[in-house]
Amino acid sequence: MAVVFIFLSTGCVKIWQENLDIKTYMVEVERDLPPVENSLADKLWIDTVSVLPPFNVRNLILRESDVEFSTSYYTELLMSPSENVRNEFYVWMDRSGIFKEVSIAHRSGMSHQLVVNVIEFYGDKVNRKAILRLKVTLFDEKTRGLNLLLNEEYVQQVDVAEEGGVTIDNLIRAYNAALTQILTECEQDLVDALK
Repeated sequence: MAVVFIFLSTGCVKIWQENLDIKTYMVEVERDLPPVENSLADKLWIDTVSVLPPFNVRNLILRESDVEFSTSYYTELLMSPSENVRNEFYVWMDRSGIFKEVSIAHRSGMSHQLVVNVIEFYGDKVNRKAILRLKVTLFDEKTRGLNLLLNEEYVQQVDVAEEGGVTIDNLIRAYNAALTQILTECEQDLVDALK
């Protein structure tokens, strides 16, 4: 008993530890375009979004140099990149009015299926940019053989704000701008494909 007391009183054993301050973020877009006047199709099903490795983690990925990448344990997305991007596509497409119904919950009755793949999703500290590259495919489910209506790749490299440097806050704002631009372009392409 005396040995244990001496060991603890010398400070060799840490009995408690303060909580780590982990900050969580979410990529969000705000659609400020008017919806189309008349729906062009019935029901859109947005499939699960695939995110290619190594970008399929909640920790934000940073490119530190031409060969070095890092993640920060203290910053992460509130949800997986797959869920985050899928939710943003859902809200955007639902508000666009292109389809009478948009769903991520039920496939039944779908007339069209949207498949989204995230190919690149990282902050480039070397060039001070948020990099976002998506591939979007639209299928007509009412035809045999799943008629391909759209198969497009969207790339955005948005400059991170000068003030404050390449902080996570500035990087998330740049991702928001990148995804907004991609969704704006994608919406127009979907309209063109359905006409």
